[in-house]
Amino acid sequence: MPRHDVHMERPEVAVPVRRVGVTGIRVPVHFIFFEKQPAIVVPTFDVYVDLPAYQKGIHISRSYEATVEIITQQVSKLHRLENLCADIAKELLRRHDYATEADVRAAADVVYERSTPETASRTFESCTMKARAIARRGESGDFKLRRWIGVTVSGITSCPCAQELLRSDAEAELVKTHKLQKGQAHRIVQDLAIGSHMQRSYGTVMVELPDRYSIDAHQLIEVIDRSMSAASYELLKRPDEMAVVRTALANPRFVEDSVRFMIRNVVQAFPDLPDNMQLQFNQRNEECVHRHDVVAEQALTMGQARREIAENHNSAGKHD
Repeated sequence: MPRHDVHMERPEVAVPVRRVGVTGIRVPVHFIFFEKQPAIVVPTFDVYVDLPAYQKGIHISRSYEATVEIITQQVSKLHRLENLCADIAKELLRRHDYATEADVRAAADVVYERSTPETASRTFESCTMKARAIARRGESGDFKLRRWIGVTVSGITSCPCAQELLRSDAEAELVKTHKLQKGQAHRIVQDLAIGSHMQRSYGTVMVELPDRYSIDAHQLIEVIDRSMSAASYELLKRPDEMAVVRTALANPRFVEDSVRFMIRNVVQAFPDLPDNMQLQFNQRNEECVHRHDVVAEQALTMGQARREIAENHNSAGKHD
């Protein structure tokens, strides 16, 4: 005699729940990463489905089983993390026939190789690769999918405000102590690498992908690297260290600037991405002269990003 399934009972408070699931599922995955090079990582999956008002609870074990089985069935194949999320999301809806939406998110630390800026020394850097997929059950029983790919990368930002204060102070000191003309002092200071306080910074970009469209995650790393004052490296010989510091001081940026540069760089890097694709940007700077951090965020569509960049470019031209 089958046991009574408490999950299928009507709840005391009949209200739908937007998202119920399992977080922190870790399974080793073999998938395509940078420039079609295979990498083995252990991503963490968070998987959710919605729960209708008439049902007491979801069958939690089905969510874990769906995640593990999708991955292990294809363990010998190369994958993209966002496609694995999409496959898991579809399987969740198959197993939870009462659900109308499944939401799967994944994050994995990945190590990749790069060269230092001056000595071209070999170094291994890390980033966090992120992916997400949402599957919705259509009226005819088919699944409608949305996929995102993203990365979080650490870098360096230098403060424009502190640098300007130091630059003004240096000019005044040259005039007062060394008796230079103001114009001479200004030119000298403009040619020097004037210091500022710097932050370890973390930039995140998430890009929605249309069907049969893929983005190499390394492209997103380049987008973020170019949006901060300078990239950071695990290994730096002295010429490399000087180059990184000079680059950071030559490109002082607020946390807001980094988000704006990320938006512009995504628009430039992916000209064929459809206008309705969603974009998410986040920059967090760990302050060194404060005990708090600063954060900037923006979410918009690719079409909105294109219009913002174009309109502000045209507006700036009118004021030149």
